[in-house]
Amino acid sequence: WMWSIQGEVFSLSNFFAASIMYAAWRFANAEGRAGKYYEAKLGAVICGLALTNQHTSVLYIFPTSLWVLYTLWKYNLTKIDYLFNVGTHGLLGLAPYLQLPISSFFFNARVTWGDHRQLSNFKSHLLREDYGTFQLIKSDNQSTFLDNFFVYFTDSSRELTIIVWVLFIMAMVVVARRGTPKQKEVFTIYMLMFSTYHLVFCSLANIRNPEGIYHGVLERFWLQPSLALCAMSGCGLGILVAHLIIPHQRFIFLAVAVLITSFQVQRNYYDCNENDNFFFYHFSRSILTHVPQRSIILTQGDLSSNIFRYHTIGEDYRTDVKVISTEHLKTSWFYDLLKPVSFPDVEFPPRRVYQSSEGHAFYNLKQFLDLNIDKFPGVYICVNMLEDDHSIEGHYEAWPFGICRKFVKLNSTSKPDPLEYLKTVPLWDVETTPVPDILRYEPESWEYSLLQSVIKSYAKTGTFLWEQANKLRGINDTLKYEYYSKAAELLLDNRRYLEENMARGVISNRTQQALFLFDKYIGHISLILYAKTDDLEVKKHHERNCIKFWTFCTEPYNSEELERDDMTDLITAIVKQGHVRNVAVKG
Repeated sequence: WMWSIQGEVFSLSNFFAASIMYAAWRFANAEGRAGKYYEAKLGAVICGLALTNQHTSVLYIFPTSLWVLYTLWKYNLTKIDYLFNVGTHGLLGLAPYLQLPISSFFFNARVTWGDHRQLSNFKSHLLREDYGTFQLIKSDNQSTFLDNFFVYFTDSSRELTIIVWVLFIMAMVVVARRGTPKQKEVFTIYMLMFSTYHLVFCSLANIRNPEGIYHGVLERFWLQPSLALCAMSGCGLGILVAHLIIPHQRFIFLAVAVLITSFQVQRNYYDCNENDNFFFYHFSRSILTHVPQRSIILTQGDLSSNIFRYHTIGEDYRTDVKVISTEHLKTSWFYDLLKPVSFPDVEFPPRRVYQSSEGHAFYNLKQFLDLNIDKFPGVYICVNMLEDDHSIEGHYEAWPFGICRKFVKLNSTSKPDPLEYLKTVPLWDVETTPVPDILRYEPESWEYSLLQSVIKSYAKTGTFLWEQANKLRGINDTLKYEYYSKAAELLLDNRRYLEENMARGVISNRTQQALFLFDKYIGHISLILYAKTDDLEVKKHHERNCIKFWTFCTEPYNSEELERDDMTDLITAIVKQGHVRNVAVKG
């Protein structure tokens, strides 16, 4: 359900898969040579269009094409001119691919997937070689056919209920015994689509033990075989009812069908009601609204790249902001095709591509920032840092900016004061746009991923000051403890803010797990402030925080402020007051 209605390629993919099934039904029911010939040409166009959208459609097209060719042979329609005409219609369906070389030739693409002026690059795109042909992700992990089919059976039983599988089994028996020749023919081709899909896809899908967003990756591909499964179940039920119920009582079957459909709608409505889902729209809009004119936003991954492009390219909003995918920077064609059109004033090291590794043919993040940090008002990265690139250490810091980060040059006179800087940081405004409901969206959804990023962004505003305070050790104790106090205040306020809005007031285990970052740092900071302050009222305040977040307050960690003996004395003093019981001392 979820992947049928989101801004993903799978919505259109499902439309084409259903269109192929409908074209197969029309072909089976076409009368005479002229009817078969016409439907074969129409189906060829649909198959060509389907192939331009999602490669898994070939798993429906392959068995269907063999069946169509066999049927045309029976009707004496396999002469060269007939087959050429049908094939030409198939090529017509593939016509959208022509946009790729045309766009590359005229150098007018604002976003593209390669330099398609060369046949080798076009082939690479056609076969998805960057991701791995007939693979889901770049990974050496392999799962077995049975593993993947079991995941499908479990997911489909949960989504569609076990009723669909029962009806499917009944359908095979009923169609075999009571179906007309045409009904058997359509059912057989649907069965071939379903079987071919699972035989190939479940054998090649290289995600082992899928969890979280990777489970969602698999789920999106289950929609296509589920179309065939539901169609076959419906066909079987229709044939069964036609033989069991006399004509004037068929309203009973209609009533049952409406009840089953209503049950599914009621059962899934909460998960499927996306009429208030503007989370990604408002998130990306808020970031673009707050960055200065002519800023650079580096992105990593499809989600963060596309949500910004939607505004800058689709709605012409903040076109002055340059959204650059770091995945594109790793390709040579980016510098030939996209840079002249979209990023003419952004500088890159000559004759090299981006990589985190060292080498004469590569440049790293530090070298990119050296060329652009002073040229543009702001350089940001969203949503995740480049974890394998450590070149900026000692030269630049990445300060929190909502769920993004802003690069700040170290040892620079223009480096802002951290406390003043945080006043300019955009955080999610739940009064205008509620955060995604943590109870509604499962960990495999993009909304859940966004929610995790929102939670981390709120935590980062506090932990950022914690990190800045740690750097002042032995330099300015007054400012250091001011940072610590402000960090604890921000973390407590932001934790309360999200706790009240994340799950609409319902606190669950998932909510508590999401707030883990806050609890951990509040406990750590409270223990330090409890130890370092002489004001009794302030001391009691931090003592209460220490008690509330006791697990994290007493958790052994490498503290730059407290020795192990100091921690033991402090914890013992709090325990003796009777506030905390059943303490297990570790280490």
